[in-house]
Amino acid sequence: MSLASFLRSDQSLAATPFRLPAGDILRRRAAKAQRPRLLMVSSLITMPYRVLRVAGAAGADIYVLGNSHSKCLEHSRFCKKFLLTSQPITGEADACLADEINRRVREFDIDMVLPGDVQATRSLIALRDAIDAPCFPMPTLEQFDRLNDKWFFTNLCGELDILTPKSWHVADAAELRREIEAGRIPLPAIAKPINHDGSLGVIKLDGADALAQLDRIDYAPIIVQEFIEGADIGASVYCERGEIKAFIAHELKRATYRALDDARIEAALARVMGRMGVNGVFNFDMRLAPDGTIYYLECNPRFFFKINLSMLAGVNFIRMGLRASTNTMLAPASGAAVRMPKALAAAAVLTPWKITSRDFQMLWYLCRDPVSSLREALGIDWEYAEDAHHRHFIAPATEKQPDRALAA
Repeated sequence: MSLASFLRSDQSLAATPFRLPAGDILRRRAAKAQRPRLLMVSSLITMPYRVLRVAGAAGADIYVLGNSHSKCLEHSRFCKKFLLTSQPITGEADACLADEINRRVREFDIDMVLPGDVQATRSLIALRDAIDAPCFPMPTLEQFDRLNDKWFFTNLCGELDILTPKSWHVADAAELRREIEAGRIPLPAIAKPINHDGSLGVIKLDGADALAQLDRIDYAPIIVQEFIEGADIGASVYCERGEIKAFIAHELKRATYRALDDARIEAALARVMGRMGVNGVFNFDMRLAPDGTIYYLECNPRFFFKINLSMLAGVNFIRMGLRASTNTMLAPASGAAVRMPKALAAAAVLTPWKITSRDFQMLWYLCRDPVSSLREALGIDWEYAEDAHHRHFIAPATEKQPDRALAA
């Protein structure tokens, strides 16, 4: 389907059915003096752990349905119970996985099922109609696959007058070599897979060895973009029918996560989300040039690695999916900053009078789950410590390699 025909499709846009849980889960459970019960489906560790913590802070009890790769999540005191499954969680619509989810829903009186990582997100979207409990708000399968495609996102931005780096789509490394040699793709440039997440497979092509670097490309097709000098920034939103209900723009610099106050970003993402008519949480990667220009790079239609830092900055994205819709837009306080322990330690020594309440919140965040915090800081449960743990799904797409634990 072409970009234009997809955007004209009533099935994919604002007509997308929006199925929030029946009533307000937080209020309904509170009336019974019970915490909401969530079943988190997970095949990984790092991002699911952050989702687990944010869901716990939203006032929920979390049961984790995971495989052997994610079993270490049982060490967290926020994991009510770890339920080991032998069913693959690959992003496909696996009927056996749906059966097991439904069995656990009945067994533990689950209020909502939510994904912990990208594979689980696509699986739950594909299985949503077969699951006997509400799922956390997510896009349709077509919307997910489209927004997960960097070339589609680049063209969508073009239609909406949102700035992206100059981009090319090539079939494989051989075609890219020919285009560079012919001068049709100038250097420096960034080559990356169409639908991998984040930095996996991303190669900067520059200098005398640019052509030699092409031998490292083992994926196809390839999106190539001009290299933009500047800083990496990002933004995250929670949407209902394409309307942004929660928003944060952010940067991570010198071990400090900081909310950015830039109305241009929210306005641009409102156009994207409004055009797509989507539900759920979405994360965007951008590049901030030295002159202040913002270039939009990609969309990740799922939870994101810094979701716990967004929570500490004042925006709990999972809470948004548990409560009844409101007309109030949730955003962080202007300039809200969350210092990780490395930055906090330096501040405590050099400028102790500048320690803030959010610094204490960060320490409390770590201390409330000491075993998991320590295991992550030591790299014990950090699945990206070994290349063998990089896993793919659907065409393939892989988790973004995050910054090492909060203690880094």
